[in-house]
Amino acid sequence: MKPEKYTHFGKPKKQRNKPKNNATLKGLWLNTLDIVAPLIPLRSMCMGSRRYVLTFTDIYSRFSCSWATTSHTSLAAKEFFQCVAVVFPYELKYILTDNESEFAKEFDAELRKQHKTHWHTYPRTPKMNAHVERFNRTLQEEFLNFHKPLLLEPDTCNDKMIDYLLWHNGKRPHWSLNLKSPIQFLLANHHECNMW
Repeated sequence: MKPEKYTHFGKPKKQRNKPKNNATLKGLWLNTLDIVAPLIPLRSMCMGSRRYVLTFTDIYSRFSCSWATTSHTSLAAKEFFQCVAVVFPYELKYILTDNESEFAKEFDAELRKQHKTHWHTYPRTPKMNAHVERFNRTLQEEFLNFHKPLLLEPDTCNDKMIDYLLWHNGKRPHWSLNLKSPIQFLLANHHECNMW
């Protein structure tokens, strides 16, 4: 048996895990978030420069966003979620994250304030969040590996990353969408897209 986690009030800590059967998830706009710590040049790491990239993926349409930051606090995750809510063309209802600390406290409070359902993956099971993990690899291979020096200036990196994300969401063919981009897939399935 697993030991129960307790809060500092002495009450058991409860969190909602992702439903086990996928039939529950059919027809839901399930959105996933994760964080990546890309490797930056060694000289910069010696100076104490760590950078993080928060990522978002919609499972249905594969619409993705990312944002470079200097910290991995829950406040940064909250700000990223607010940006995604503005950019994503549909309402965010169900959010799936792992159990890392940046998706707790202020991030969780923001989701509660907006009445969103927040699910967690089980510990040490990245396959439960596979879509965003695959986007992390794509982002690493297609953008971050070629723009490592830009990570030292997150604002400059984010400006450059916007161009990549516009191409990724608007023009890049995806095998899972029958060689359509996420925006083409949404428009082909008669979903009105306010953003594009």
